[in-house]
Order: sequence, then structure tokens, then C-alpha cells
Amino acid sequence: MIYLPKRIGNLFNKMCKIENIKAAIFDSAHGKKKRKFVKKVLDNVDEYAHKIQQILLTESYVPSRFYERELYDCHCRKSRKICNTAYYPDQIIFWCVINAIKPTIMRGMYEWSCGSVPNRGIKLGYRAVRRWLNCDWKNTKYCLKLDIHHFYQSIPHDKLMEAFSHKIKDKKMLRLISRIVESYPAGLPIGNYTSQWFANFYLESLDHYIKQELHIKRYVRYVDDMVLFGNNKKKLHKARILISKKLSEMGLSLKNNYQVFPTKSRAVDFLGYQFWRNHIKMRKRNFLFLTRQYRKICRLESRNKPIPFHMAAGFISRYGQLQHCNVYWLKQKVQKKINFKMLKEVIRNENKRKYKPQPVAI
Repeated sequence: MIYLPKRIGNLFNKMCKIENIKAAIFDSAHGKKKRKFVKKVLDNVDEYAHKIQQILLTESYVPSRFYERELYDCHCRKSRKICNTAYYPDQIIFWCVINAIKPTIMRGMYEWSCGSVPNRGIKLGYRAVRRWLNCDWKNTKYCLKLDIHHFYQSIPHDKLMEAFSHKIKDKKMLRLISRIVESYPAGLPIGNYTSQWFANFYLESLDHYIKQELHIKRYVRYVDDMVLFGNNKKKLHKARILISKKLSEMGLSLKNNYQVFPTKSRAVDFLGYQFWRNHIKMRKRNFLFLTRQYRKICRLESRNKPIPFHMAAGFISRYGQLQHCNVYWLKQKVQKKINFKMLKEVIRNENKRKYKPQPVAI
């Protein structure tokens, strides 16, 4: 007998309370409070909160037009289409919806699903893989790496809404979620706050299938990147075939770049790190990027030339990753040569310039 958890109701009415809408306004303004229109909304919170409440209660919300821009990710070596939406009312309503359904989504979320989830992220996946490889040699003899092909763009709207209907019985909330989902022609738009939550929620059934049906003891997922460990190579190959079938039922498919390999003789390349049994290295591509930036910054400092913002931000980001690797000699070398206070000042000044408040005409 399959146990189905009780569906949750009365979410829409709770979401429409003024205090919850105000909380969503402040949450959605994080990191952009100095932008002109965001500042206007924050200066008149009560007025805009009541406007949002009326839009929600009358079910008259129509998603605004998406503005797409293509960005090339030099680290992943691929271009991505990023969608931008208006702060008012779209981003505020997105936060209202997620704040209302977050407890419902988190209740059934897999414990080692660590991508785009608060208080999890890369650190959780890093700790899990490191601990398993160090302490559980028996169940981590082999590793299976999987990746979903065009994950966000491939999520079918009808099956996503069917998954939501199994969790939520509030019809008004389901209609609002459907309106947000259907506003994009195919899949989910990368860049929307709702997309990362909806995508993680959609893979919840896959996570439980891998753990409960396939009995994979060591399994971690970062959005659409999956790493499975086992003590039998044939079992992992069989698991891959079954996962592929499960994904095809969900309207998704695996990339053909899957890998099955022994962890004793090869590192697990995951989350930007290379995990070995007794030590951890930075991914080769990231390490080369760090060393190139290091040489460029040293050259600029020796000539007393200003350091560009993108170079300072990129180097500090990679150095933070280096802190979790077993490369003590490199850490010492970097600390002696690089003036981190100056790099942080460059970033601080750029942020002040970028978000400088506009003078208001009286």
C-alpha cells in the first residue's frame, strides 16, 4: 500500500495577508534597494502592498513580458538565456507564491538535494561527498555521474502542474502557479525566482525513486547534476537505464556523457572540485583561471595600475573555493603576494557606483 501525504490547503488566503505581502516586497528587494523603481516601491510599501493584495484577491494577475538576454558562461563554456521580469508586480508576486508554498516543497525534498535551496548549496554537497569517500569505502567503490539534457527548457507544464496538484489542494493557488508556469512558452525560464523552486520540486519524485526503489545508499544532486555511488559497477549501469526510463516518463532525458568509474583510481569531478579518497583538489579549469588571474593581478600591482572590477571579483570567488582544497603551499603563496583589502575595496567602490541613488527632483 502506497502512503500519500495529506494535501495542503488554505495557502492562497494566507499568502494574501498584508504582512506576508510586505515581507515578500522586502525579500524581493534584497540586493537592489538602490534601483530607482525598487526604491519607489520601498518608500510606499503600504500603498503597493494593497495594490498587490487586490491583484491577488481578484485573480487579475497577468505576467509581464519576459526580457531575454544571452550570456556566455566562460567557466562552463556555454551560453545561457537569462530572463528578466519587472520588479512590480511580477517579482513581488513570485516571492509571495514561494513564501507560501516553501514549507510544502521543503517537507518532501530529498535531504541531499543541494542546488538553489536555502542553507544548503555547494557546501552541503561538498561535505556529503567528502565524508562518504573518506568514511564509507564499501559503498563508494564506483561512481556514476549523470546530467539532464536541457533541464529547465524541457520541463513539461502539464506534468509539473500534475505534481503540484498532488501536494496542494487550494484551487486558487494552483491557478496562480499555472498562470506563472504557462507565461513561458516551453519549460521554465532561467532567472525567475520561481523556476529554481519549481525545478527542484519536479525532481522530488526522481530523488525518492532512486533512494527507495533503486536502493542507492549514497546519492547527491545539485539541480540537474547527479552523483551516485555504489559497490557494484553493474548495479550502477542498471540504475542508469532505470533512471533514464523514469526521466522519459517525466518528459526529460539524460545527456550521453554519463560516466561510471572506480573512485580509487580517479577523482570525482563535482561542484567545481576533484574529490579523491584522502584529499580534494580544485577543478583543473578553475585552477587555471585562478593562476592566470593571480599573475595578472601581480603584474598590475607591480606597475601601480588599477585592477578591474571583474578581475577582483573573479579572483576572490575562486580563492574562496581554494580554501576548501588541500593546497596549503598555494594558499600561503597567494596570501603573501595579493593585497585582499585592495581587491575588496575595488568591489565595494564598483557596487557603490553601480547602485548610486538617483537625485530626486523637488
